[in-house]
Amino acid sequence: MSDRNASTATTRQCRRCGSAVSKQFIRVFGVDNTVHGCLNCLTRTQLAIGEAAVRGDGEASPERPRWPTSDLP
Repeated sequence: MSDRNASTATTRQCRRCGSAVSKQFIRVFGVDNTVHGCLNCLTRTQLAIGEAAVRGDGEASPERPRWPTSDLP
């Protein structure tokens, strides 16, 4: 049973900076159980527009395109 806990703990990390993230954070901000950004390496605004679903090289995952930003002042 400890192997199961160890494997889930290593998958709950930000792919951009390596910080630990919760299952709930991954569910809300990630794609396919993976997050590419967290509160340690992105601003709240970046998280809100979907940057955690974008790989560190700036490429959006094929199933989840980047969200358009608002043109409001």
